Amino acid sequence: MKKILKHWKLSLGFLLFFAAAAMLLNFSGQLSTSIIGSEHGKPFYRHTLNIIIDDAHGSDVAGKGSPDGRHKEYLWSQFWCTELQKHLRDIDYTTNYNAPEETEPGLLTRVRRMNKVPAPAIVFSWHNNAAGMGDVWKEAHGYSIWTTRGTTMSDTCATIIFNNLRTFLPDLAFRQDLSDGDPDYESNFTVLMSKHPSVLLEFMFQDNDFDLQLLENPALCRTILLILDVSFLQIEQVLCSTKKQAA
Repeated sequence: MKKILKHWKLSLGFLLFFAAAAMLLNFSGQLSTSIIGSEHGKPFYRHTLNIIIDDAHGSDVAGKGSPDGRHKEYLWSQFWCTELQKHLRDIDYTTNYNAPEETEPGLLTRVRRMNKVPAPAIVFSWHNNAAGMGDVWKEAHGYSIWTTRGTTMSDTCATIIFNNLRTFLPDLAFRQDLSDGDPDYESNFTVLMSKHPSVLLEFMFQDNDFDLQLLENPALCRTILLILDVSFLQIEQVLCSTKKQAA
């Protein structure tokens, strides 16, 4: 785990190398993504996947922070979801920031907004985990990914993200549930109940002191953006090819 905190230049170098390898290995066939032109040296990309970015609870939801008060989940999630949106828009994805308000708009409101976005689309919800109510330090640590119950396309999307996190950050603690043959945990959280494939990333525990150091490490969080970039390209290939086959 110390490698995660100390060797970020090396880690980023490996990430870029493996990302390039993943692109060569996994995207050599027919793609739904292509460069369609350029202006002033900046390429234009064409994507068919809409990405719905759903941040964590609003500022008025109790118990969503670290025991010492220095970390607030809603602030962390809003910041990094905004950074993710900027990054994806730079490569010409159509993105929808689902809950831009500081206070909680309501879970059903979130789902109604998701359902207004046309397919093919994926919902990506980015949270911090907690073992308690934010008043006592806990031992639980690591990241996990969640989908609704049952076997759906959400499972495929979650597995892509989880496998890339494991590949690019092998020293980062993780949690998984292999009882149904894939690594995601399953629960019918309201924000996962739209008409689109949906995944929720619980990224580290805000009530674990070591995990909190990782959450506060901007190099780690920016590395996650690159991992998500690679993951959404793979997800786009899966979801868009599935839609074509169903048409």
